[in-house]
Amino acid sequence: MSGSVWKKPDEVMKQMREKKKALQARFSHAITTTTTNSNDNDEPLTPLSAPASNKRKNPFRRSPAKRPKLLAVTQDDQRTVNSDLVSMLSAPNKVKPDTTKEQSVELPQALSIFAAVTPVCQKFEQYAVDWSLKTRVRFTSKTPFAFSSTLKTSEEASGITGFVRCISSLSSDEWSTLDTSTNAQFHQCCLLWQYPWLPWLSLFPRDTRTPITSTSSVQIGMDSGVSNYLVNDWCESFRSLFGLLRARQCPFFYVCTHQFTVLFRAAGIGGVAEIHALFTPTTRGLRDLLRKEDISYSMPLKKSGQDQQIRTMNNDDDEVKDSDKMDDLGDEDCDEDDTDWINDIGLHSNLRSKLEAERLQDGGQGTSQGTYSDSLLLIEGVETQGLFNWLLNSKLCLSSTGPLTGIPPTLFSPVAFHQATLRPLKARQGFLKQDGENLHSVEIQGPILPHSMVSLMKLLQSGDFTAVCSVLSSTKPFASFQSPTAATSAFGKESLSDCGLDRASLDLFCSSQLPQSANEIRFQDGCFHFN
Repeated sequence: MSGSVWKKPDEVMKQMREKKKALQARFSHAITTTTTNSNDNDEPLTPLSAPASNKRKNPFRRSPAKRPKLLAVTQDDQRTVNSDLVSMLSAPNKVKPDTTKEQSVELPQALSIFAAVTPVCQKFEQYAVDWSLKTRVRFTSKTPFAFSSTLKTSEEASGITGFVRCISSLSSDEWSTLDTSTNAQFHQCCLLWQYPWLPWLSLFPRDTRTPITSTSSVQIGMDSGVSNYLVNDWCESFRSLFGLLRARQCPFFYVCTHQFTVLFRAAGIGGVAEIHALFTPTTRGLRDLLRKEDISYSMPLKKSGQDQQIRTMNNDDDEVKDSDKMDDLGDEDCDEDDTDWINDIGLHSNLRSKLEAERLQDGGQGTSQGTYSDSLLLIEGVETQGLFNWLLNSKLCLSSTGPLTGIPPTLFSPVAFHQATLRPLKARQGFLKQDGENLHSVEIQGPILPHSMVSLMKLLQSGDFTAVCSVLSSTKPFASFQSPTAATSAFGKESLSDCGLDRASLDLFCSSQLPQSANEIRFQDGCFHFN
């Protein structure tokens, strides 16, 4: 090991310190040279022992030659601003119009965004009669109602007696023995006459698509003998009710079938001088059938280019063809030679009758633009007798399928007639919470006729309330119809004095004032608001 040189640790450490000093001296010399060549200012050099504190040159640094000029310009601007502010504060308050800018244009109130969003609300001092049939009405109020759905024996008896005898418990002194409480009046408001009444079947609203709830249920209409008995009894009831209407002993009544509803009204009701009927919804085939039966009608809600009513004239074939063209606007599947084609192929007469019935029952193709309002028919005067005869004998009023097979149409009336059943509406009283506020509520279910709505509105006017209604969609056109020659005469009111309505209600029913089709009625500050 003579060739190898061993060094002690002290010698090794000394050699490393010498190398380190030499390296630092070389770095110090290079940095000093670079700084001397690039630095314009005579700034002190940073020692090598603290290289982290040395700042890098800012490439965006402003040139020292431009600094005085920029400072002078800034100071001048600041003096100008200060002087303007002082002059504005010392000067009197004068507003000078800016001619360079366009003047702001104020939009009219009708074009405001709030006016566009806010729905139109009709306001009436008295309740306006809504002729559409309602399936449910809910009354809500912040204060408790003056009546209760729980009745005593005397209150129920007085309500039934007052309704059957068509008297008001507060309008006559001779019936002082009747209970005059608000509970008795409320029960009197919730009564109506109906035929037929079958407890196990829902006869309002009629829906042939409703499935049978039980497989053991017996469809009495399928038996031809039972169905004939029901239809015969119904014909007697219908004749009795129509006779009361012609004698002005009944103000109105409804005929509800599985495909259309007819509202018969006495002369003077709704401002119409003659007895009349409203028919909705109707199809093209149904209107053709009425024309074949020589029943003249008009379509008051039909929308045309000239806003005129379309009238059919049975004695003029040319006018019938013109009205057919306007009625069938948009029905591209109309074919005039259908009958000839069926005769050519030798189709059996029974099958032809079935096809005709299916065509008449198809409500989608016959209504104009698929709406109920356009297809509303108005039948006035002697033509009402022809409609009565057609309904009395037509097989289209009877359903051929479903649980209501063979069941005659349902009759609703505010006055009694032959074989009618006295039916009460279902009332339920309780509480509900709306928008964090506790409200008193009364919910009434069933076929709610206009006379019940009028009586309930008069009974509830002791305080503010809100009524939310569920309207049968097919009867909404009844509320939209208004006779163009509507005029209420004193003779018309006097002739209806024995129709079963009190004097105040009769004035409302004879008035031609109609509200818009509304689902919410609000009574506030003595006025009715229809939303």
